Amino acid sequence: MVRPIAPRRRAAMAARNPAANPRRRAIFALLAPFVGFADYLRLRLVDRAWRLYCRRAGRTPPPFPWLMLPPGESAPGNPAPTVRVFYDIPGGLSYGYHVPPKNHHRCVATGHGWIVMVAVQPPRRITVLNPITGEGKVIPWPFDNCNERFHAHLTSSPVDRACFLVVVTDRLIAYCRPAHFEGWQTLRAPGFRYHAVSSDVVSLSSSLVFLVDQRGKLWRVELAERQPHVERRDTAFELPSKELRRYYLVESLGHVLLVLSDDRHKCVSLYKLDWAARMWAPTDGWRGDRVLLLGRGCSAAVPASSAAGRVPGTVLFARQPTSISDMDSSVRGDGSGQAWFWSETRVDATPDDLLVLKKTVPHRQGEFTDDDSFWFFPAVDPDENLQLPNVAVVTRALALNAADGVEFGRNVLAGTSIVDAWISILH
Repeated sequence: MVRPIAPRRRAAMAARNPAANPRRRAIFALLAPFVGFADYLRLRLVDRAWRLYCRRAGRTPPPFPWLMLPPGESAPGNPAPTVRVFYDIPGGLSYGYHVPPKNHHRCVATGHGWIVMVAVQPPRRITVLNPITGEGKVIPWPFDNCNERFHAHLTSSPVDRACFLVVVTDRLIAYCRPAHFEGWQTLRAPGFRYHAVSSDVVSLSSSLVFLVDQRGKLWRVELAERQPHVERRDTAFELPSKELRRYYLVESLGHVLLVLSDDRHKCVSLYKLDWAARMWAPTDGWRGDRVLLLGRGCSAAVPASSAAGRVPGTVLFARQPTSISDMDSSVRGDGSGQAWFWSETRVDATPDDLLVLKKTVPHRQGEFTDDDSFWFFPAVDPDENLQLPNVAVVTRALALNAADGVEFGRNVLAGTSIVDAWISILH
């Protein structure tokens, strides 16, 4: 005999299921458009209903960057595919967005919800694209030749008038403002030597840019100055091992970090820049509260709380075989198409620790074997278009009394997030 569900248990189930709780469903639907990014991150870990209604309201920037997978292989006689797969690692979901095909453009960098692509055929040009919104801008190539030796970097979202697009090559820095392109400016960086894996570029703000080359030498420039000039630092920096020859610059909490890795990503060392002291300070035993995402043109540091259970100090490498010409075939993937999409290790890992290779995205045999993956950051200034809630409407929907409604409205108008304003009156 099947017993009916007890009323108390039925009520508890209804409270957890928004479809069975009309009032709660109405509250979620009403509040979702006003939920800021920080509140979304906090609430998505608690309640699936918030994710549902935030998604319906277009307020679903994932807390963990997606992995933009390499372009799929095209069938003989057919044009290259234009849909790239973006994989949400914590959610285990894949999304498809249109991106120029690889036989016309190649991705060289990502950042702030945009990707930077360079044409592979003349005339050489740069395309800055937001695959989610479809916005894009074509910018001419900054140099006279079709140099393949360069780093590209976006200092902020290209819709921001303060954003700079930076292209760095041997002894030269070119920069422009994509939002209102008026031509390229160039600066000399004497001594900077480009290297595909042992040099990098990063920014601490929308205009402060740092460079490092394979000798550990440093360059810094404030692009927003009226007359920018490049500062150079020769550091007393020695490699801990000749095997650690892959360099990644990462911005984390206002600091510039240098990550050194061997070609197989099994051994990692971390340093923090001390510009005034002209040195890279070792961070032995560092864990902090960040997870590092590393890749050429797409490195970042994200809170460990958003990394789906990964502990602080975890390091994830995007698979980028085109810049690893001498990498062992067991790590690159064999010819049958069994390639990995990213790997995971730790800052304090030892050579004997097992490197975790990840490949959980369904794909056809032979796909994704030769090109690069990139970390992609779909949440770009997610609160910039956040609506100010109609306090009277929200007060009625939440069935607040007069006193609570006044307090709720006062908190919201004072700048308190709508979620915190609601929580304050519940207590």
